[in-house]
Amino acid sequence: MSLSSALGAALSGLNVSQSGIDVTARNIANVGTPGYTRKVAQQTNLLAGGEGIGVRREAAQRQIDTFLQQQLRTASATSASIDVKSGMLGRIDRMFGTPNSAASIAGSISALATMLQELANNPESDAARQSLLNEAGNLAAKMNGMSRSIQEMRLEAERNIAAGVEQANALLKTIADVNNQISQRQAGSLSVGDLQDKRDMAIDELSRLMDVRVVNRDDGTVTIFTTGGQLLLDRTPVELTFDERTQIDPTSTYENGGVGTIRLVSGSTSIDLIAAGAIRSGALAGYIEMRDKVLPQAQAQLDELAAQLALALSEETVAGEAVTDGAAEGFEVDTSGMLSGNTISLTFSVGGVRQNVTIVRVDDPSLLPLSNNATANPNDTVIGVDFNQPMADIVTALQAALPPEVVVSNPSGGVLRFLDDGAADTSDIEAVRATVTPAALADGSTGMALFVDGSGGTIFSNALGNPPQKTGFASRIQINPALLADDTLLVSYQAGVPLGDSTRPLDMLSRLTSQSRYYAPSTGIGGSSAPFSGSVDEFARRLVSFQSGQAANASRDAAAQEVVTSSLRDRFDAQTGVSIDDEMSNLLLLQNAYSANARVISTIQDLFSVLMSIGR
Repeated sequence: MSLSSALGAALSGLNVSQSGIDVTARNIANVGTPGYTRKVAQQTNLLAGGEGIGVRREAAQRQIDTFLQQQLRTASATSASIDVKSGMLGRIDRMFGTPNSAASIAGSISALATMLQELANNPESDAARQSLLNEAGNLAAKMNGMSRSIQEMRLEAERNIAAGVEQANALLKTIADVNNQISQRQAGSLSVGDLQDKRDMAIDELSRLMDVRVVNRDDGTVTIFTTGGQLLLDRTPVELTFDERTQIDPTSTYENGGVGTIRLVSGSTSIDLIAAGAIRSGALAGYIEMRDKVLPQAQAQLDELAAQLALALSEETVAGEAVTDGAAEGFEVDTSGMLSGNTISLTFSVGGVRQNVTIVRVDDPSLLPLSNNATANPNDTVIGVDFNQPMADIVTALQAALPPEVVVSNPSGGVLRFLDDGAADTSDIEAVRATVTPAALADGSTGMALFVDGSGGTIFSNALGNPPQKTGFASRIQINPALLADDTLLVSYQAGVPLGDSTRPLDMLSRLTSQSRYYAPSTGIGGSSAPFSGSVDEFARRLVSFQSGQAANASRDAAAQEVVTSSLRDRFDAQTGVSIDDEMSNLLLLQNAYSANARVISTIQDLFSVLMSIGR
């Protein structure tokens, strides 16, 4: 090798060492900088005519485990989703109260029972009657407030979804801009490591909003999809839109368009990402689940509690009267007092097979036919009948729905008669009874409508409709204004009953604490084949326990997921982060290489000086 070749090689080594020192210095300077990854100086052997003539400096690069990075992003999305749910479920739990707490909704039901017992002990006491009304008013106000809080939380989730969509659009634009810069610099063989860090930070932030999948391209750019396969960014980003609602109530659902939805817009294509199931984790998924599932379920639980409370205290059972018509036997029942949602229970056997049928009064034929889920009883067959028509048509509808061995007729007025066919051993009508909700407070029935639907005093009869009367009832439940006007009706269930009579208070106490009822499986308590059954008091305690369990489970899930995410983050940081010890060790090597190359240059200079002196 000639001296000039050696000098060129030493100079190239000097330049590469200088570049390496620069990269190392920047690594050390960025210790602790969020999103910064360690850069490694690259060099290659420089050849000429097949022989090495030095080294060439290449652009500094990152050393990233893309598989581990995607795992971390997936875990971060899951953590963000669970954290949203954990936080909101904790608020719901605090709202429902803790088990056995007097401040819980179950405690309010128990307090009402206590006031009923005190009224039964002192029915003639004005103070006892007022105390009962006050406690009932507190219970109604508590349900109103809880329902309002649930809808406010749904609206909060709606706003957070809107903010998240806006943030996602901004992040996609940032990623697209950085993509273009990386592509241009990589084409010129320039370093892109810092730009890749900036892009990764944006992608990481996007992954905490929604689950994404990143595909690296040969030109240094990335393409981003949802994990459901919808393209979010190629050369240019798509646009995400959200039609935010400013008001939400218990009737507002995703299905009826009462809440906003996230759409992906690309050219003339528009995709509903919620309907497509494209957003599966991340903060957006957490808010969507809370808005559309968890919080509506909490509202449904409150509505069911309010509905069963009102019905338990007011419903009356009208037993059918035994009748015969020749050889045919059966029962008849007066339906004139039935309201929409009231029922007739019919038990009969045909060919030795026993059947339980619940006939539900509806006043809107568009609701028919009803499914068996119209009642919570798992052992009945539901028949919905439009009662807002002539009795002859009602009879015709019932006869068409029942077996021919059960003969339906209308002997007079609003009376329905159910008879067997009169043939021996073919059919038998075992029982008929109607469940009605009287509006009158002194009609002789010991139950009464203590709670009504709204300040206008509408009787709650669990009427079916669109929406059903039960939907949002907890937000409307009020004390019957007739009782506020005359509290003696808490005792006097008919004319002539003295104020010292405890019959009505005792009956209402029994209805509240002892009468067993079925509760709708849509509340999440029990299933369709085995719904929860028990008293209103027991159901209230079950709701409190359910919410407490939900919050505790979510908190545990959040803690467990944080362990997973932290472990992945530590592993990723260990691979990509800057270690001062490693950088200082590398700096010593570079300094030695720099010194060695400088010494070579100095030696060559001395040799040139010797050669020049020989020539003189």
